[in-house]
Amino acid sequence: MIDVSRGPNEQLIGRPGSSHEIGTPALVLDLDILDANIASLAAHATAHGYTVRAVAKIHKSVEIARRQVAAGSLGVCCATLREAEVMADAGIPGVVLFTQVVTQPKLARLAELNGRAEGLLVCTDSADNVAALEAVARASGRPLGVLVDVEVGGGRTGTADPTVAVALARQIADCDALRYAGVQGYVGNHQNTVDYDERRARSHELLRPLVEIVGQLTDADLAPAIVSGGGTGTHDFDHELAVLTEVQGGTYALMDVNYRDVVLRRDDPHPFGAALAVRATVISAAQPGFVVADAGIKELDCIFGIEHPGVLRGAPAGAVYSLVGDDMGRLDLPAGARLAVGAVIELQPPHCYQTLAMYRLIHCVRGDDLVDIWTVDALDQW
Repeated sequence: MIDVSRGPNEQLIGRPGSSHEIGTPALVLDLDILDANIASLAAHATAHGYTVRAVAKIHKSVEIARRQVAAGSLGVCCATLREAEVMADAGIPGVVLFTQVVTQPKLARLAELNGRAEGLLVCTDSADNVAALEAVARASGRPLGVLVDVEVGGGRTGTADPTVAVALARQIADCDALRYAGVQGYVGNHQNTVDYDERRARSHELLRPLVEIVGQLTDADLAPAIVSGGGTGTHDFDHELAVLTEVQGGTYALMDVNYRDVVLRRDDPHPFGAALAVRATVISAAQPGFVVADAGIKELDCIFGIEHPGVLRGAPAGAVYSLVGDDMGRLDLPAGARLAVGAVIELQPPHCYQTLAMYRLIHCVRGDDLVDIWTVDALDQW
């Protein structure tokens, strides 16, 4: 009998050649590529004098977080309180919750989490929230680490006013229940700019206000031990302004179409491989020129308007995949090409973490073998 907790493919684990038998649609992770991606960013960080705090929202997986920490990541950045709970409770160190906690039920959960998770860090951009975090820390019985959230062009959370940033840092530092840990200044809307020089220039432009704020904090005897920001698209030059102490690397571990054509390093344009794929099976070849497979908009995201998932394997060069139904996609074939019903193709998600959130299981392969099935541990959004 199949253990439904790991799905219908569990019986294939460890069988030679079993990766070719995985039932579809299925989320597939190539562990060799994943490990190489993690090692590549870790080596780059060591060579350029910064540290990594990997972004857990990308994969929501404890096993991937463990690999990142083992490679030198300080810990993980989390987008939701639930992600932070899952990662901390699994023993992942250095958890940063980069969105603010403001409602009473979640503040109560944060107090409980801080009581059992050593080194927890949260971000804030308001004096009222600092006061709420002070109550959280007192209720938890241990100091809570806090980063001042600085807006650097993303139009999201964070203060853009250096005076406010210094005042918040002072408020945190003066509270014996809180631990002033530094600042966060993240912006992501230029991370996938294809041209290297254009992206570098824009990144430096956006980081200069952060340099100013860090300077003012230092002058106020509030020099931040942590300055967190940057990401996959800017990691090759985030260190150049000597302001970020750590880079919030995320997509690098899995990769997606969103970053496929981006020149990520000047001396190594595409250092990260496509570790994550959606495997699909051709279910119809009834019409000329295309086939239909069992992966549609419920299996592959299209949130950023990327029209076509990448075709990684199983189809002729020049084939184009389109999402044409909730559970169907069409593979348009080059002239004269054919694919039979039952053929298996692998597709690169347009946006890896949006696609990953559609699944609860990750099928882990090495070469031709299915070696494990992991759960998407932090899937819950509450």
